[in-house]
Amino acid sequence: MPRLTTAIARGAALATLALVLAACAAVSVPVGPGPPVIPPKESRSLGPAPVQGRVTFAVTTVTGIPGKFQIALQQSLQKFATTRDVALVPYAASGATYRVEGYISAIGDVNRVILVYVWDVFDASGNRVHRFSGEEPTHSGAVDPWTAVKLETIDDAARETIDALADWARV
Repeated sequence: MPRLTTAIARGAALATLALVLAACAAVSVPVGPGPPVIPPKESRSLGPAPVQGRVTFAVTTVTGIPGKFQIALQQSLQKFATTRDVALVPYAASGATYRVEGYISAIGDVNRVILVYVWDVFDASGNRVHRFSGEEPTHSGAVDPWTAVKLETIDDAARETIDALADWARV
């Protein structure tokens, strides 16, 4: 029995030593270009604005943005709309030339956060006629990305949104 116990103990010690040595070995890191870098899409047009010139836009829904930024976004959109002569009308107003829906997210981590937005423009019949997107970097990071978003970031996104609508409709 003692011989068997000694053999088992020796086998266990060798297995433990092998595991310890394996854990100390350097891990090889694959060499290569890394993940592909995908540039942000600036704009995706389904064609020129069907109705151009003096048109009206009704911003209907904006998904993904916390309530505390909803009002700030609406105010910023109105402020910049006047600088580009873009007519924003309430959603309840009938007869808007285009209906606009937005999707906004804050993505990132403790190092860097980016505000990303996508806008879909629909004609009076409900057909999507235009889509554009953009992103605005913040100057910080956070565990909850929305805490890194400041009102200036919302302002920048609103300005870019109005500029894109005005350019597309040639206002």
